[in-house]
Amino acid sequence: MATILLVEDNQNTADFMIRILESANHTVHHTTRGLEGARWARASRPDLVLMDIDLPDINGRSVVLSLRRQCSEQSLPIIAVTAHADEESVKLAKGFGCNAFLAKPFAPEDLLDLTEHFLKDHSEG
Repeated sequence: MATILLVEDNQNTADFMIRILESANHTVHHTTRGLEGARWARASRPDLVLMDIDLPDINGRSVVLSLRRQCSEQSLPIIAVTAHADEESVKLAKGFGCNAFLAKPFAPEDLLDLTEHFLKDHSEG
């Protein structure tokens, strides 16, 4: 079981993701705000972050860059989750520090496969 931080401002999307992740026995901490997510990640050290890029208070890019600036957060797997699925958005997300990209809408198995991949890598690293 892993602890996952979900930063997602759309409540329907968040509820969907939480159901999927909790069905795989993960603990999910959800916030709709980037600044709160960054504070929680620093204090609680989750095993994985699922980061929406378009947030109401600060964009996900800024949150990821902030987390990556801290030495202790370098190995934290961060997956960008956004409706911007074009090739340029994928390159940008990886360029500012995301390990992977999940385009909305997605199937439950896509979310689980991607999170399990990074949780496995993180636990071995």
